[in-house]
Amino acid sequence: MKNKKPSPLSHLSNLGYNKQKYTESEILEGVKNNDNKMYRFIYKSYYPGIKSMVVGFHSLALDADDIFQDGLVTASRNVMEDRFRGDSTFYTYLTSICRNKCFKQLEQAGKFRPANPKIEISEEPAADLEDLIYRLTVLKDKMDEKCRQIIELRFGLKDGIKGQNNLSDSGSNVRFEEIATILKIEPDNARQRFKRCLEKLRETVFNDRVWNDLLATTKY
Repeated sequence: MKNKKPSPLSHLSNLGYNKQKYTESEILEGVKNNDNKMYRFIYKSYYPGIKSMVVGFHSLALDADDIFQDGLVTASRNVMEDRFRGDSTFYTYLTSICRNKCFKQLEQAGKFRPANPKIEISEEPAADLEDLIYRLTVLKDKMDEKCRQIIELRFGLKDGIKGQNNLSDSGSNVRFEEIATILKIEPDNARQRFKRCLEKLRETVFNDRVWNDLLATTKY
């Protein structure tokens, strides 16, 4: 078995991390100036989400480190050459470029056939509904366990009903009586908890900068 070569991004993770928050203009300015501190921030902040996206393709043909590095090089070059129009955040832009690189690699490996064979990764990609669904899932997964559980149960999501063979069919709303039995609470309490958690998720979603950027660039 061959040893996996070291990640070309590994040096970034070992340089320390500035926990400071940056505005979008500061991020773009840092990229334009090839600021190492800003690239460390981008790696620590953006790599985990993009890695999850790449892993979601379930293909051995893709390497998250390579995809991220190539995508960051492309995105940074476009920012430096003023080809980034700024219709979305740099994170959304970088994620879209990395996704297109995944598609291109899978196409070259014979594992993907796009509807449009000409994908211009140098252009600013537009978001689609899958981006919105993915971001919604990310925000849901960040909620506390009780809220995440009852939302997944109510909407019949796989993670929420795992091991519960007595529930309604997966993918459909689960009755509060069934949820109450699983959570060992009263049905009225289940209804109230779901209502509070759904409102909390709704507020989180509509205050999320990434969600709003995706929504503004989504093609229906």
